[in-house]
Order: sequence, then C-alpha cells, then structure tokens
Amino acid sequence: MNNNKQTYVWGIPTRLFHWLLFISLVGAYIAEEESLTVHVALGYSAGILISFRFLWGMIGPRYSHFRDFPVGMKSIIEFLKRIGKPTDNYTGHNPPASLVMLGIMIMVIFVAATGSATLAQEGGIGLLKSFNLPSDIEFKELHESCVQILIGLVVFHLLGIILDLFLHKSNSALKSIFSGYKTGVNSEDIKLNLFQKFFAFSWFIVPAIAFFVTITGPPIQLNEHEGKGESTEMNDAQGNDDESDNEDD
Repeated sequence: MNNNKQTYVWGIPTRLFHWLLFISLVGAYIAEEESLTVHVALGYSAGILISFRFLWGMIGPRYSHFRDFPVGMKSIIEFLKRIGKPTDNYTGHNPPASLVMLGIMIMVIFVAATGSATLAQEGGIGLLKSFNLPSDIEFKELHESCVQILIGLVVFHLLGIILDLFLHKSNSALKSIFSGYKTGVNSEDIKLNLFQKFFAFSWFIVPAIAFFVTITGPPIQLNEHEGKGESTEMNDAQGNDDESDNEDD
C-alpha cells in the first residue's frame, strides 16, 4: 500500500535560499569573463546567503537544522544498505545529501573568502582591503581551485538528484524543493515562529543590498600579474637606456 501522506518539509526561506544560491553561483561563474563587477556582486550575495544558512542551521525549523543532518558513519552505512527500498526515504536530507550540502556550504565560504582576498591583493579593494594578507599566497589561484572543488560537489549534488528521481519517482526530493512537500513520509509539518520569519526577511534583504551597492558602484578592475611584469620590464629597460645615455654624455 502506497503512503500518499504529504509532509511540509521545506519552508519558503529554505526553498528561496536554494534557488537564489543557485542563481548567484551560476551567474557569478558566467559573468567572470564578461563583467568582473557582476561576478563580484553575485559572489558577495552567495557568501552572505551561505553565512545566513549556517545560522539557519542553528535556529531554523527541524529539517533545515543541522541536528537533522544524519552525517554519522552509522547513518551512512545503514542508508547504503537500504538504498532503493521504501525505508530509505528520509524526511529531510539523507546522509549523502547532508554531506554534500555541508561540503557545498563550506566551499562557498572558501570561494567567497579567497575571492575577497584576491580583490584586496590585486586591486586594493573589497572587504579585506584593510587586512595584512600574506604576500606569498596567490589568492587568485587558490580561489580558482576552490571553485573547481565547488563544481565537483555540485556535480555530486546533481547526480544524487538524478538517482533519487529513479529510486523515488512519485516522491522525489526534486519535487519537494519546488513545493515544500514530501510524499510518503510520516512526519510533522514544519512551522516557522515569528523570530524565524523576521530572520528570513533579513536573510534575503542583506544580500540584495550587497548586490545593489556593488553593481551600482565603480567598475571593479584588477591589476593582472602579467601587466605588472610587463610594466616592470619596460621600466627596467627604460632605466637602463637612461643610464646608457647618461654615460654617453
């Protein structure tokens, strides 16, 4: 007998965060070559969204709370043993999804931090411009490495969604991120209290403000290392020519 009970699992704040983060990350990746200002604005938005998500994981409703993430080794082994069976359907995140989600959240923070450090190191601008950053670290290269790791985690996330579509055609997790409801799980619906609603409002206003301020500000430009090297070589060459001229005089 099929269980057709619907449980309200993902509230509007969680679902809105999911899609806004997706738009911010994809948009930042696409805009990197076309507009550095848009790239940075979307990067700030993604970093703020994730920062608030960490707080939401401590004050948010049950299934978005970190204590509901089954990331222990025992939970993972049990999930793998039951995969494909009706009993493997979790109300919130299943163990692999929990691990990937946490990995994405942590890596977005690293991407945002190294991106801000790159702005400070190569342009003398951004949130970290007043900090004394180590000069022996190429933050741009570190930023690009973090982006590649993040892409790998997103690919795992997408593969998990595709696998879930095959295993749970009638009650896939993909449907729940649109509607908020999961079918086939016997759990209590979530309810947001007044504080959580106020927090959610701030959660989306702050990154919107950061995006607007950045996008309407002065165009962002970085000093490329190659350009610096060429300028140095040209100055050295010009200096040598001047010295030669002085010697001839």
